[in-house]
Amino acid sequence: MLRWLWLGTVLFASGCKLFFPAPVVMRSVFDPLPGNAQAKCLIVLLPGYGDSAEAYRQQGFVDAIRRSGVSADIVAADATLGYYLRGTAPGRIEHDVVAPLRARGYEQLWVLGISMGGFGSIHYTQSFPQHVDGILALAPYVGDVSVENEIRGAGGLVKWTPDPAAPLTEDNYRRQTWSWLHQVVTGKQKGPEIYLGFGDQDRLGRDSLLAAALPKDRVFSAPGGHDWPAWRELLRQFLQASEFQRRCAP
Repeated sequence: MLRWLWLGTVLFASGCKLFFPAPVVMRSVFDPLPGNAQAKCLIVLLPGYGDSAEAYRQQGFVDAIRRSGVSADIVAADATLGYYLRGTAPGRIEHDVVAPLRARGYEQLWVLGISMGGFGSIHYTQSFPQHVDGILALAPYVGDVSVENEIRGAGGLVKWTPDPAAPLTEDNYRRQTWSWLHQVVTGKQKGPEIYLGFGDQDRLGRDSLLAAALPKDRVFSAPGGHDWPAWRELLRQFLQASEFQRRCAP
């Protein structure tokens, strides 16, 4: 997995798009709440680099959410690398995956992503903050060491002076993502509840900057690295200890 993510970093830096398609319309896999009851919540799942929308069912995430007893429909978006390379991921997730389901009248929308999808959960919400009530970012890959070092030098995300809000471009989206996170965690801008999880041996996805800025009860850790066993344990903790369980209860 680390090898794949290292390759993804190189591809982001090089702007390579040719070999990574981004079909319009974005494909998704929908798992409605069993039975005839109206689901209170919609959960959007965003895959990591090298995974497809089906990975969440294959890795037991859909079954774990069902066993928790929440009243939720689940949709996994096939938000693969090509969409991020083109800068179209947030728009395609919104218009192709979320918007067609919004007419079902959900009370809450939660977005969950791992690794690249963890970044995607933040990136989508940054673009459409009015729609999202909560995020679970597992080992999110935010990138850009220079920005992270700048934030550390300022004493952390809360003390850091963010950039003014600006339209997202290929050059500024990392700084704009951190700037948006600063505004949300400091309460200067209304935003969703942000939950963060990572394996305690995860050198790539363990984001201490964001973890330090969040309330302790919104940060989860588990034994393991940048892999599915750790992420399954983090999901279990989230389902037991977050506001999601209460808000989406039947």
